Amino acid sequence: MKYFSYLVIMILLISVTALFYLQRPDGQPWLTSDEITRQSREIKEQVVGLSTDTFAHAVKTVSDTSKKVAASITSNSSSEAIVIYKWQDKQGQWHYSDNPNPDGNSQQMLLDPNDITVVAAEDTAILKGSAKAAPDMPLTPSGVYDPLVIKKLFEDAEQAKSALEQRTKALEAAQ
Repeated sequence: MKYFSYLVIMILLISVTALFYLQRPDGQPWLTSDEITRQSREIKEQVVGLSTDTFAHAVKTVSDTSKKVAASITSNSSSEAIVIYKWQDKQGQWHYSDNPNPDGNSQQMLLDPNDITVVAAEDTAILKGSAKAAPDMPLTPSGVYDPLVIKKLFEDAEQAKSALEQRTKALEAAQ
């Protein structure tokens, strides 16, 4: 394998070197150092040009975005306050709504829309142990706690254990 690698490398070197000496139909060599230098410069100019264009585009995008963000922060187009109501029930739980408590005893609050962050609420009923499973989704797969299934599982485990012990004894006896 080592000699094969040397052979392949030598063939590649000879092939590349031959391109400097072999001539095209027009009498010019296939490859010249001047041509390599010229193409290298062209590629370098293209890369630099792309880098400059990309950088200029990124700067423009960032400045446009920052202007939009600044405009949205300073705009007062939706500065009307929103009225909500809050109240505490008999269990001490606070409730917030856009309608007052039907039983009375609500406090009116004004909210500035520019200061509101909306976060999706999570179901915390499972923390109290009162979560309800979906009707089509049972809490546990059927048969998991079935005594017959558990007994069969133990029997299968014992059979696997005995098969492994027999195989180990057969391997030890063969040595």
